Parts: sequence; C-alpha cells; structure tokens
Amino acid sequence: MKHMTILEYDDGSGLNDKVQRWISENEDQILEIIDIEYSQHGNLFIATITYEERA
Repeated sequence: MKHMTILEYDDGSGLNDKVQRWISENEDQILEIIDIEYSQHGNLFIATITYEERA
C-alpha cells in the first residue's frame, strides 16, 4: 500500500482537480484506489490518496 499527499492553500478549491489529475496521470501504475482522505488545517487543505501499486 502506498500514499500520495497533495496540498492546496487558500480556499482549497483546486484540490479535487489536483487529485483527479494525479490519478489520471498515474493510472497505469495504480492497481486500486483504497481511499482518498481530505483534511484542513487553517488555510492548508490536504488530500491523502491511499492506493495499491501495480506490480
């Protein structure tokens, strides 16, 4: 299992687009997306993607 963390500042409005872009750019290496977890700390928005890597 692997993790990828993506950050966005200010209002976080572009975070979901960044997540989808990363997934589409790396889909040949991803076997399965296990979870996508979003959190916020002040004006820092965080998305952590948990996935299984293709062997």
